[in-house]
Formats: sequence, structure tokens, C-alpha cells
Amino acid sequence: MAIAAPPPPPPASAAPALKLEMANGTNIKFGLLVQPQFQVAGTTAGSGYAENLFVRRTRILIGGSVMGIFDYFFDTDFPNIGQASAVPANAMAMTPASTTKATPGLNVQDIFVTWKAAGDAFKVDIGYMLPPQSHNALQGAGTLYGWDYYAFSFLHGNGFGQNALSPVGRDTGLQIRGLVAGGMLEYRLGAFQGIRSLAVAGGDPASSNMPRFAARVQLNLMDAEPGFFYAGTYLGKKKIVSVGASFDYQKNPVSGSSFDDAYHTFDVDAFVDMPLGEGVLTVQDDFVGWHGGTMIPGLPKWTETIEAGYNITSAMISPIVRYERRWGGTAMVNGMPADLATIDRYAVGVGYWPFGHNVNVKLFYSRIQEQGAAHGANQVNAQLQLYFF
Repeated sequence: MAIAAPPPPPPASAAPALKLEMANGTNIKFGLLVQPQFQVAGTTAGSGYAENLFVRRTRILIGGSVMGIFDYFFDTDFPNIGQASAVPANAMAMTPASTTKATPGLNVQDIFVTWKAAGDAFKVDIGYMLPPQSHNALQGAGTLYGWDYYAFSFLHGNGFGQNALSPVGRDTGLQIRGLVAGGMLEYRLGAFQGIRSLAVAGGDPASSNMPRFAARVQLNLMDAEPGFFYAGTYLGKKKIVSVGASFDYQKNPVSGSSFDDAYHTFDVDAFVDMPLGEGVLTVQDDFVGWHGGTMIPGLPKWTETIEAGYNITSAMISPIVRYERRWGGTAMVNGMPADLATIDRYAVGVGYWPFGHNVNVKLFYSRIQEQGAAHGANQVNAQLQLYFF
């Protein structure tokens, strides 16, 4: 007698966050993001491969609401635990070259409060946060489509004081944002610390210059994205077709400086993430014009990234491709300006989403081509994600 195979299990729903409810609309919830990763990476300058088993992100997330009017969000990060890096020899100290494994410490990744002054139409964010820039730069790390952010999404980071002890891309400031016209139009406008000026002997004290200003508008042709963080894919839970643009600017604190001396960038992006046929189509294009001026020298002139994939819902598997390009701009080499090399990055991979963003596995191969380099470089990333919030 034939035995019928058991029916397949139903799709798993999202794992709920640990949430404590109190009186008057006050609550607190807790979450976790862990991304163990294996990476094999070559270089365009040498031979051989670096192989690393490390934890790309380790985050504790806390958020909630006070009286249903004031929302708050706080998360930490302990990035790249165990990733090895080379330590050069030091002739003065008579120490040989060696290798060290990263133990960077626990950082504050985000901390901001949101006043919902008029629901989704008018909100005020204040604290340490992502300024309004490209769609990819505003996506939550736990909902990315590929294995990580685009390679060129946070090029401005080091100029604004984001060092190894400070998460990439964040800045301290105040922002207003909201959805109007029935959710069709989103706006974000903020003032941030940016680069602070030095003290002038007998004159202005340190940090006397004007702040950094950043703004973003997004046209939503279907569903809106009301949260502070966007998602790299909603896995069919939303129908997103959007076009966005952003501008970021800070005046050079040097007296008499021109617009050309200032830092400014502009971005144009498009995002599609919606059910199509037996699955979910996801396509994103991000084009950025960079200008560091004399404030952040060495930025490229242009970057663009195109990412596309299709999630086969019955198997929860997404073949994904990505193309990234950086070109134009100059940098100082031995005291002389030199053109920055054009870099092209090609990637193909697959995401397996058995429990959506809560638990997934991603495997990607990348090929990096750099103008004038001895040869191209290969890179492989395999990542497991555990996430709930």
C-alpha cells in the first residue's frame, strides 16, 4: 500500500519581537541581528586570497513608544568580530609583521526619538541617525536583498568623522519627515553636525560653522514606506514602485570659500519590489553624483549600482545580480592630484529565505575590475542571518 507523502509545511510567519506593553500606549520591544559570514577575497594588486570566518554584524535592538506619541529606537553593533587584518612590521619597535583579529568593541549604531506630531504626515526625529540620502543608504541591515549594502553607498562617511569606532553613515541632528498626498509623496529634511570647524586664534571657537543639510523626496506610485528605515525587499508583503531624489550639503568653514569648495552630493534612485507571476520581482537603481570639494578630498565624481532579482515564492529562493561602478574624481598622490581609477564590480548570487528576513542564507560571487590594476579580483561571500524585531 502506497503511503502518501506528508503535505509541505505552511510558510512561516515572521518571528515576533519580545514586547512589553504598559499603560497609556507605552511599550518597549527587543530584537537581535546576527550575521555570521565566510569571505574569500582577492585583490587587484597581488595574488592569493584572504579567507575569513567572522561575524559581520552583531546588534541588539530596542525600540517602542511612550504614550503612543513619542517613538524611540536604539541599537548597538559589534561589527566584523574575528575578521583578520595585517599589521605591518615596525622597525623602531623591532616587531615583525603579524595578523590581528578584529575585536572592535560595542558601538552605538543608532539612537533617536521620533515625535509623531501629526501621525505619518509630520514626524520629527532627533538624535544619531542615517541622514536622508539614497534608498539603499536608508535600508535596514536586517532587510537587505544582497549580502550587504552597496560598495559605494557610504563614501562620505570618513569625512564626517565616522571612524572605526563609529558606525558608517550616521550623523547627529534633527529631521522632519512625513507622507502626504495619501502616501504618494514622502519628504525628509534635516540639519546635522557634519564636519565641525577648528578654533581660530583670537577669533571664533571650535564648532562655529553652519551645520550640514540633507533632504530627500520620494514618489510612491503604489504602497508607501512609512518607517524610518526602508527595506531592501518586502518579500511580497508590499507593492513598491518608487522614485526618489536626495541632496546633501555642507559649506566649507573656511572664510570666503565657494560652493565648489563645499561638500555636496545628489542622488536619484528607483525601487521596484512587488509580486509578479509566481514570485516577487525586486529591482533597484541608485545613481549618485559626489563632490567633496576641499572638505572631503578624494571622493569619486559618480557612482551607480543596479541590483535585480526574482524570489521564487514556492521555494523561497532568489537569484540576484548586481552591478556597481565608480568613476571620475581625483585624489592627492604624493602631493599631486591624480585621477581616481574606475572600478567595476559584478556580482551574482542567491538568497534562500526559509523564514523570510528572520532566518536566511545568502551566497554571492563578485568580480572586481579596477582601471590600471595588474588584474581583476574575485570575492565570495556566504552569510547566515538571524534577525527579529
